[in-house]
Amino acid sequence: MSDIASALVVLPVDGEATLVVSEQCLGYAASVTGFPVRPFRDLDPVLAPLARDPGGRVGLAGAAYVPASVRDRLIGALGGAALDPTTALADLKAVKSPAELRLLRKAAELTDLAMATIRDALADGRPHTERELARLADAAMIAAGADRTAYDSMVQAGPRSAYNLARPTDRVLQPGDLVMTDIGARYRGYVADGGRGFTYGPASPEKRAIVEAAAAAVEAGLAAARPGMLATELNAVIQRALVDSGHERHSGEARGHGTGHGTGMDPEEESPWIGPGNRTRLVAGMVFTLKATITVPGVGGLRTERIVHLAEAGADPLDTFPMRLYW
Repeated sequence: MSDIASALVVLPVDGEATLVVSEQCLGYAASVTGFPVRPFRDLDPVLAPLARDPGGRVGLAGAAYVPASVRDRLIGALGGAALDPTTALADLKAVKSPAELRLLRKAAELTDLAMATIRDALADGRPHTERELARLADAAMIAAGADRTAYDSMVQAGPRSAYNLARPTDRVLQPGDLVMTDIGARYRGYVADGGRGFTYGPASPEKRAIVEAAAAAVEAGLAAARPGMLATELNAVIQRALVDSGHERHSGEARGHGTGHGTGMDPEEESPWIGPGNRTRLVAGMVFTLKATITVPGVGGLRTERIVHLAEAGADPLDTFPMRLYW
């Protein structure tokens, strides 16, 4: 199995960091990295200083994402040293610098552009498929400066909008459809994770109520977010709004799935997770999403998601596209 998708950064308490990558990526990695880069075949000597103390402990950041083959090599190279999962790097990544924030704000601006492109395309009154709208959104973001999409763009219409996650198809949007979109841009290494839903043409009161309930839940979270509160406390605000709207049965967030996640170099970063029982204390400078998903089988659904910078005064949304959309 190729190791081309794997990389490790070794950070000793004393000494210089070392990046370990696939042999095939060595030249490129060395050209963009300011510290030593070694291939995976040199992993044992790179880790040798950490393995000398048989009673020592080594933290493993991102433990949930490390392939088993890489973990096995780490354990073997460390000898008697213990390998312990740690959130230390995730907690550092959660607080963004002013430079990172500027890049994230641009990624969010490009994501807003994708939604405006879909809106404008639908205004011509001609038939449009899910796949066509997704491609138009992607092309608009890239033409405006995005490196690429943050993930596969999702456009799901009618009954398909009741799927939590699905790729677009050749289904043509029909009047009265609920439409779920989940689209994000990657800009210079940073990403926005954006979700919006809308009704297309005359829609039933039930479908309009879904749009309203999801937007109101996110708005409640935006109004409540403050540095110093616990992630579980912020989650409870959005979760309660969804339950009170009567959509508990058809909302994962209302049932305790969690109502947000960190965002930065990846669409979903480890910290902070805005979810039940998470006692991470939110601090100024964190960037995360707040979201509400409602999916009713046979009717449709949507995910309303806003990317937020937590400022001293409260939530500072990075995306600005409206959340109540009736097209």
